[in-house]
Amino acid sequence: MLGKVAIFEFLHVVRSPLFWAVAGIFFLLTFGFMSSDHIQIGDTANVHKNSPYATIQTHLIMAIFFMFVGTAFVAGSVLRDDETGFGPIVRAAPLSKFDYLYGRFAGAFAAALLAFAAVTAGLIVGSFLPGLDPEKLGPFRPDAYAYAFVVMAGPGLLFSSALFFALATTTRSMAWVFVAVIVLVVVYVISGIALGKPDIEPIAARWDPFGLFAFDISSRYWTANDRNTLLPALTGTLLFNRLFCLGLALGALALAFPLYRHDAPSGRARRKTPDDTADAAPASRPMAVVRPRYDRRAILGQLVARTRFDMALVFRSPVFWILLGLGLANAVGYLWTFTDDGRYGGAVWPVTRTLIPALDGTFTVFVVIIAAYYSGELVWRDRDRRTHEIIEPGRRRPDHPGRARRVRPSDRTQQVRRLGRDDGLHHRHLRPAGQRPRAQPVHLRRG
Repeated sequence: MLGKVAIFEFLHVVRSPLFWAVAGIFFLLTFGFMSSDHIQIGDTANVHKNSPYATIQTHLIMAIFFMFVGTAFVAGSVLRDDETGFGPIVRAAPLSKFDYLYGRFAGAFAAALLAFAAVTAGLIVGSFLPGLDPEKLGPFRPDAYAYAFVVMAGPGLLFSSALFFALATTTRSMAWVFVAVIVLVVVYVISGIALGKPDIEPIAARWDPFGLFAFDISSRYWTANDRNTLLPALTGTLLFNRLFCLGLALGALALAFPLYRHDAPSGRARRKTPDDTADAAPASRPMAVVRPRYDRRAILGQLVARTRFDMALVFRSPVFWILLGLGLANAVGYLWTFTDDGRYGGAVWPVTRTLIPALDGTFTVFVVIIAAYYSGELVWRDRDRRTHEIIEPGRRRPDHPGRARRVRPSDRTQQVRRLGRDDGLHHRHLRPAGQRPRAQPVHLRRG
């Protein structure tokens, strides 16, 4: 059953529009990097764009951005059944917890790897584009692409997917999982700034789960010709780092099994149902008749009330304060290291002309993330909670009582009318077997 569950999940993810949209975006990014000088990924000065050094560096950087996509795939695989209401049927089926949990992860992670292969495909296709400067390209190295995908980017993708898969089994909330992704990215960036010094980097390179520090240590003293021709040897610090990353991934997967409760629903399904033995509600008293108004004053009052209601929901949400705190922490961490000029102990005065651009680059991105997150939350909240059919009719003004509404005929009625008009057909009422037909047929006319 494990293989069947994995195949089902893989096909489900591959058939989703998100899969093809993400694969297309990452393909275009790396394709544009190879075919244009306006897109830069990493440091490619004095090296070929398709060199082993640039290929590995591109895969490692794109793997960090791909965390958001891989998390959506693997976390959605364990949360989707309860969100769609299909969870009780799955839990009632003769399917073991091991097969269900790890089958879903295997299928979703395989689909994530296939989507990330668009990075490799974009680099390969872009290097064969006609009209490129031959001085910027070297010979085609299939082993470099395989090494970058399997050895360098693969363990990092497995680690991030396993980590957030285990978190999804615990929290049963996609919002908290994505908050954790942002936390990890911010912590990684801040640690990269704080630990990016010659005396600390060799120690940090052994414990970096994404491999950027380890790769930098392995290729630090390479010449331009070495970067164009050599692959980093899988020994020493780099070997330890890759094994450490795989160990973290396997540990997160092992932790997901006891954390996941196969018989416990998530999300809205956790809400308690009213007790049948509760006391009956008191008899309702007659209420005064209220006549709704639709003038400007009423519309303005609705606008103010709706704005206050939505703002209260945002400010009471823990996600808002977590994202805001992460933005402040990121800005403070950057300003803390901003006075260190480079990596060798220089000093920069904290004047306004240098701090304002620094704050704009470190805090503004979190404002955009908050706006994007709550824009979608406010638009789709009613539909997610299945209250849109109650709320949306109340937003429309009813028709004037003295004017009859025109009912649009159904598609079937229009089709019958069209046949009767074009072909001269007559419509007869359906009758039971044995009943005599009516004397006169009923002609359909255009109404």
